[in-house]
Amino acid sequence: MIQNEAVAALSIQELPSVVVQLFERARQPLLPGTQGQHGLFVRYLRRKPGRGLAVVYNASPLNSSRGTRSRTPERWVSLTLGEAALEGTQIRFAAWQAQEAALEAQPPGVLRIPDLDLVVQAFPADDGLPGLAASCTPARDGPLFSGLEAAARVQLCDPAWHLVSAKAEPVRYKPSSRCVIRYTLLLARTTTEGTLQRRLALFGKVYGDREQARAIQAAMQQLYTEQAAASQPILPRPLGAVERLGLTLNEAVESPEGTEPEPLRTGLRALQARVVRGGAGEILDVVIPGTELRLAAHALARLHTSAARPAGALRTGAKEAKRARERAALIAAHDPAQADAAQRLAEQLATRLEALEPDAYRPAHGGFKASQLLFHGQRAFVVDFDGFCRADPALDVGYFLAYLRPSGLWYRRPGMRPWFESSAACFVSAYRQALRERGIDEVTTDGILERTHLYEGAFLLKIATRRVNRMNSPRTGELSTMLAEIATCLSGEARRLEAIISSR
Repeated sequence: MIQNEAVAALSIQELPSVVVQLFERARQPLLPGTQGQHGLFVRYLRRKPGRGLAVVYNASPLNSSRGTRSRTPERWVSLTLGEAALEGTQIRFAAWQAQEAALEAQPPGVLRIPDLDLVVQAFPADDGLPGLAASCTPARDGPLFSGLEAAARVQLCDPAWHLVSAKAEPVRYKPSSRCVIRYTLLLARTTTEGTLQRRLALFGKVYGDREQARAIQAAMQQLYTEQAAASQPILPRPLGAVERLGLTLNEAVESPEGTEPEPLRTGLRALQARVVRGGAGEILDVVIPGTELRLAAHALARLHTSAARPAGALRTGAKEAKRARERAALIAAHDPAQADAAQRLAEQLATRLEALEPDAYRPAHGGFKASQLLFHGQRAFVVDFDGFCRADPALDVGYFLAYLRPSGLWYRRPGMRPWFESSAACFVSAYRQALRERGIDEVTTDGILERTHLYEGAFLLKIATRRVNRMNSPRTGELSTMLAEIATCLSGEARRLEAIISSR
């Protein structure tokens, strides 16, 4: 049991040494098959209210430089601390307590201290993702191999292709939550002229909850089928699932083998703020990614006018109001100097969000932002439908606009304000036009865009909790600018509505 007695609290910086010592206590190698001393370097760190702290480390030689450290998943080590082990952004136990507490070694690669609510796992061991290890091991006699072969046949529309070999490359991992894996397949097909071979890439995502995986894949399949029947789909093609592993499979967005490759751009790169500078470094102009913003807006409008009906409860303004208050409480505890301002703004947001009455709850992405977009040629693809729900379309628009703001805006860097305002206007105008083309009347569109500013403010509050969730020290100037931006969303309602109507 975690004691409340006064102890020298463990810092985030001390956690790696605790992890190394736990492996030594368990007489297990940190990295099997390697020699020399190794250190743990943070790859991912998040604290989620009610869910505790999760850290993923990259294990590398102590004397290695940042650029030479291996990033292979075989060197990932995760640590999770339950909510009981945390108090705000502080860890409630000391290093000596971790050394003296009873340690349970649960092979392969899982170390647990129940009294401290601490778990350390060497990838791919993850008791919250029981199908992860098998999803990273495409052995010929395993369920993954046959699942990959079936998925490839669906994508190629040809049951004659057979899987020769497969390579799994984990690319994004959240301990006990989910893991995205890229699979590179070598396929063969027998013809009268001999054996043909080709390579194919797929993406998989492992979930801890098999029912969640099944529901998400079913919803994506419904949406894809509808979109493909009407036009080019706005999401990668779902290719099936390996249900016993909690693994969903989807096509990789790329040019088919043997065709002229078209550039693939991530949303983060394509929608990055850019400026043109003169010889003395002065800003001459801002570069607006107009094509990508219009593609994103049209994709979102198609999603919002879809006939798909995601399962689950409505994501209402009242739910976002509750989250706004919770986030403000986190910010207040993290930065007491601005507690009153954060909680006052959150209460204003929450009160207005609770009063919203949209004309309809429509299919919504639930987390629509640049990182959930891929641009390939002249097409936009929306990915990561884990939050697919029915909601006010204003939620997605507000989410996108909140995250469209470049980080330089919080430090008042030159050019960032005009870049954002011009980019936001471009996106809103394209979204309005796309809804018009899909039969949505102007009154309905005006209502969506009028409500957008409230969701925009709510998600700016979410962005403001980043330093809390990453357990960083407060930055008063940054937070002050974010809170001022939220206040603008609230106070500019009449002006924004006027601008919306004039943009018709």
